[in-house]
Amino acid sequence: MQPPPRKVKESQQVKLVFSEQLSRLQTKQHQDTELLEEIRSFSKQRAAIEKEYGQALQRLAVQYQKRDWQRGNVDAIPSGSVFGVWRSVVDAAAHSAASRLAAAEEYRRLIARASRSLRNAKDVRTKRGLESLQRVQGEVVDALRDLHRIKKSYYQLTQITSVAREKAADAKNRARKSEHGIFHFKAGLQKMTVKLSTRLRECDDRLTEVRNDYLLSLAAVNAHHQNYYKNDLPRIMERCSLQKKSENNILTNSTAGNTLDDFSSWTGMFMTT
Repeated sequence: MQPPPRKVKESQQVKLVFSEQLSRLQTKQHQDTELLEEIRSFSKQRAAIEKEYGQALQRLAVQYQKRDWQRGNVDAIPSGSVFGVWRSVVDAAAHSAASRLAAAEEYRRLIARASRSLRNAKDVRTKRGLESLQRVQGEVVDALRDLHRIKKSYYQLTQITSVAREKAADAKNRARKSEHGIFHFKAGLQKMTVKLSTRLRECDDRLTEVRNDYLLSLAAVNAHHQNYYKNDLPRIMERCSLQKKSENNILTNSTAGNTLDDFSSWTGMFMTT
């Protein structure tokens, strides 16, 4: 037959739950950090690709611009002629390439600044959040330990008071039965009865005091525990959250990316006219 499972203290159970919560929060922060790194890496590579494209387009435009002067006086060519339209397309490509290079560099700069700022802010929020979580968890555990200590004293005093009550009742019964006994024996029993009754009153008073302390501590621990899950933990999780800050930074970076897209749309519209 297997022995019964070992009883675990309430404080140990709460510490285990808190440890799991802390571990999950640390895992969430690690995932957010990995997400930031992915965003930074993607944006960096995109900026490099945009720069390479702008440089290639610029080289191509310059190459065809150098060919135009060999065909004569380009200033005298009518704008509506085939050559005039072609010259405008090449010039527009050169302008688009220069604009793309500038936009790519600005995009790279914004990405570097935003990712660095967001990462630093994330590290600070994570550090403060974990410290706050450990602090409030420690307060709950300390309160629970105090409750356990008072509870233990209460049960010990309950046993002591029960024994004192039995002894006092036994002494009273013995004194009642010896009312017609020897005087000295009767006086000794009465003295013992008074002593035990006094001891019982002291135990009752102390038990009442400890019972009140236990009830107050129990109410305080319950309130503390509820406040932890209702206010402390959600507030700390919100402070550590990446969502609001990252949305603002991603929006800023997307603005620079949209600038690059605008150049492509503008060039495509020009080519179709």
